[in-house]
Amino acid sequence: MDTVGTFFASSSSSAAAVSAAVADAVVTSLPETLAPAADAALTTASDSLVASILMIFVSEIGDKTFLIAAILAMSNPRSTIFLASCSALWLMSVLSAFLGHAVVTFVPMSWVSLAAAVMFLVFGVRLLQEAKDMDGSEIAKEMDEVEAELGEKDAARGQAMLEAGEAAYAVNVGEQERGARDDGSSTLRSLRNLCSLLLSPVFVETFVLVFLAEWGDRSQLATIALGAAKNVYGVALGTILGHTCCTAVAVLGGQLLASRISVKKVTFAGGVLFIIFALTYGYEAYAALD
Repeated sequence: MDTVGTFFASSSSSAAAVSAAVADAVVTSLPETLAPAADAALTTASDSLVASILMIFVSEIGDKTFLIAAILAMSNPRSTIFLASCSALWLMSVLSAFLGHAVVTFVPMSWVSLAAAVMFLVFGVRLLQEAKDMDGSEIAKEMDEVEAELGEKDAARGQAMLEAGEAAYAVNVGEQERGARDDGSSTLRSLRNLCSLLLSPVFVETFVLVFLAEWGDRSQLATIALGAAKNVYGVALGTILGHTCCTAVAVLGGQLLASRISVKKVTFAGGVLFIIFALTYGYEAYAALD
C-alpha cells in the first residue's frame, strides 16, 4: 500500500507541477487585462485535471476493467490489449465528460453542483461501507468472476476466430512483403499493419469487453459529474491520463499488483476522496444559491 500511495502522490504532484508551469507560461504571454481571467481559467483546468486523475486511480485499481486487461494480457499480445483497452476507455472518457458538460446548458449550475454533491456523497458512503465489510479476499473473488465471464464464451469458436485472424494476418504479411519488393511503399505497409491490428479479433473483443464493463460503472458516472461541475477539457484529459496509467499497470503486471495491494485501503481512500468532492460541490451549490 505504501508503494501505491507513493505512486498516487507522485502522479498527482507531477500533474500539478506541469499544470502550474503551463499556466505561468500562458498567462505571462497575455495582455495584462486578460491575465487574471486566463489565470483563473487555467487554475480551474489544472484542478479538474488533478481531481480526475485521482478519481480514476481510486476507482479503477482492482476494478473489473482493470482485471479484464490484466487477464487478457496474460494470453494475448500486451500491446494489442493495451491499445484496445485504452481506446475503449478514452472514448468513454470523452463521451462522459462532454455528456456532463452538455447538462449545464439545460440545468442551472447550482443544481448541477448540488446533484454532483449528492452523487459523490452516496458513492463515498457506499465505498466506506464496502471497505468496512471487506475481509481481504475481494480481489480473488473479483478475479474469479472475471475469469468465469471470459470463460463462458465458446472456447472453440474463439480459437477458430483467433486462428482465422492469424491466418489473415499471415496472408497480409506475405502481401506486404511482396508489395515491398514490388513498389517499396512504406506508407502502404504501415496502413496495412494498422488495419490488421484494429480489425483483429483480439482487439475488437477486448475493446467491446472493456467498453461494456465501463458503461454505467462508478467511474463513468463520476466522470459525468466532474464534466458537469468542472472544466470539461481538464476532466477529459485527466480521465484519459488516469485510465492510460491504470491500463498500463494492468497490462504489465496487474495480477501481481492486485494480489499485493490492500483493496480495503484503496476503497477507503476512494470513499474519503468522494466525500471531499461532495463537500466541495455542496459548498459551490450553496454559494451559487446565495
